[in-house]
Amino acid sequence: MKDKRSGTQVLYGLLPEQTADLQGGIWKSVEWRDPIKVDVDEAAIRRRLETEILGWTRDVGAVNASRTLDIEVVKVNDSRGVKVERYPEIYICRHCRRVESVRDRNCACGQKSWQQSHFVGYHECGRLEAPRIPRCEQHNQVRMEYQPTIDASKILFKCPICKATLQRGFSYRRCPCGRRWPQRDSHALAYTVHRSASVYAPQSFVLINPGTKRRIIEITESGGPRRALTWVLNGMREDRPSERQHTTSSLVDQLVASGVSRAVAEQMAGVAASHGELTSEDDLGPLAAAPHERLLQAEREAVDLALATFDGRVRIQDLLSDSVPVAVRDRYTNVYPEAMQRAGLETVELADRFPVMRAVYGFTRGGTVPGAVNLNLFSGKRGRRIYADPQQSEALMFRLNPTLVARWLRQRGHDVPTAPDDRGTRAAIASVIDLPDRFNEHTGQPTPGSELLGLVHSYAHRVIRQLSVFAGVDRESLGEYLLPSHGVFFVFAAARGDFVLGGLQAVFENDLQTFLDAVVNAEHRCPLDPACERNGGACHACAHLGEPVCGHFNRYLHRGTLLGPNGYLRLVS
Repeated sequence: MKDKRSGTQVLYGLLPEQTADLQGGIWKSVEWRDPIKVDVDEAAIRRRLETEILGWTRDVGAVNASRTLDIEVVKVNDSRGVKVERYPEIYICRHCRRVESVRDRNCACGQKSWQQSHFVGYHECGRLEAPRIPRCEQHNQVRMEYQPTIDASKILFKCPICKATLQRGFSYRRCPCGRRWPQRDSHALAYTVHRSASVYAPQSFVLINPGTKRRIIEITESGGPRRALTWVLNGMREDRPSERQHTTSSLVDQLVASGVSRAVAEQMAGVAASHGELTSEDDLGPLAAAPHERLLQAEREAVDLALATFDGRVRIQDLLSDSVPVAVRDRYTNVYPEAMQRAGLETVELADRFPVMRAVYGFTRGGTVPGAVNLNLFSGKRGRRIYADPQQSEALMFRLNPTLVARWLRQRGHDVPTAPDDRGTRAAIASVIDLPDRFNEHTGQPTPGSELLGLVHSYAHRVIRQLSVFAGVDRESLGEYLLPSHGVFFVFAAARGDFVLGGLQAVFENDLQTFLDAVVNAEHRCPLDPACERNGGACHACAHLGEPVCGHFNRYLHRGTLLGPNGYLRLVS
């Protein structure tokens, strides 16, 4: 069977052991034929996979075991495609409801009009099985009564000849793996329609992927994470971190990355400094004395920012040219900055070649709650396999005003060091941020990290819900990428659905002020209040987004974070 699908449709709809509706039938994906290896930052992929495994299993041993395995990241080979097979091989006569395992012959009623059964058996271990259908011992026939619901236990099997009731529901079948469902207290397979999310739920993450290792090398050789961090703290004034003159520490980092010992690197940096070839050492402020993990987190997010904008970004001032009409010039020089200020934003920029990669590393059966179901990882030839869809899309980057963020955190009872300027404030904020695990909703006393993640995440969701209207696309055609330590988030165009490339650019160039005013002033109450407010202040009617748009399982969201009595946007007015 041949059919055509986009790369993203294949990524989420035709993964190994996944069923799909194709050309009027139900098929199971067997394998991706000769997939193409994707050039990625292996260290970043491994680090992220280990985080995902730990988030699902809470098993440090499983993480340690995975470190000895190879990891390959692949994308679909368009010329070879995906091998599929019909599944399950259970067919029901549309005329008399008799059930057979073949469809190339006439039914006993004389008709040849078969429809495939939608029901499958599954277990959290990853097993998928065709249900076993009982047959009348005397007449060797069976009829499946009309099924008006997806409740498999209500299916009635009868003999079409003697009318005897053979069975209600599918028979008990113990999974060969021998494991017991934690939530069901049973070893048996469960049965439902194949398209149910409980049968197959892909587990994925989004990663900034520059497309080639050359980008990673360029970032590393230009001074590494420390230089990227100082670039971000300084407001990203230059196009890239490499355009900033070296300091002693960034030159040492670059030399060490190229294979020079640290002692020799420090001597060489000292010589360069004595000849006036280095700029003064960047002051990290409170971040210099912060725990190492916080500094490492800030550096990693800074590298992500550098990679995300490496191929170019468009700032408001870049829109100005001699040919711009006076009215439009006023919009860019006055109206846009005023709108960003009202929205509590330091800047909004366009990344027209945003290098993002959606990666699926495994699947679950029986649910999507981390810790409640088993995570099934994909296997490759020599270790773990990750299926990916690398894209270069357009994105809008939103950077929150650091002064307002610091004031908002202090207002909520958190101790954020004071600083004389924006650069110091950015460092002060990053110095107190420990980001919580995305797999578990933070409980107990709020921390600066959980509060800032909630602010950035809630803002991103509100932007996506408004931006989909202004760009004229479905919300599922957009994605989010959060960098909370620096108060930054990206909203990017995902190459799925009916999204037309250029929609975000059009909003950025023509309607940014109207769009930002809608973010601030549009209705923020929930139609399901007061129930929504009593149960977290975020639900599908006001703040939630569908998967895989939201990588945080719609956690760390609250409408009041932005527009409540002490909301972030209230500080602006």
